[in-house]
Amino acid sequence: MRIFNRYILILVLTACVINGVLAFLGQTDLSVYFILNTIAYLVVTLLHVYLNPTARRALNGVAVVLFAGFMVIVIVKVVEILS
Repeated sequence: MRIFNRYILILVLTACVINGVLAFLGQTDLSVYFILNTIAYLVVTLLHVYLNPTARRALNGVAVVLFAGFMVIVIVKVVEILS
């Protein structure tokens, strides 16, 4: 199995497990789903350091967007707590 195929397979399985567990636990807050899936994406992407440099750049772009969304959610939650 090629590394990119393994990367996609691990991402899909990780997302399925995370979303399945959260749904089983009755989680209804979508920000929790987004945050946990973003963390999983970043961890899996960091573990696959041997990807093609072009693919790596594209995945880093996606990671920046997801991390920005993560930070927006964290800031909104902090503002909610402080106010």
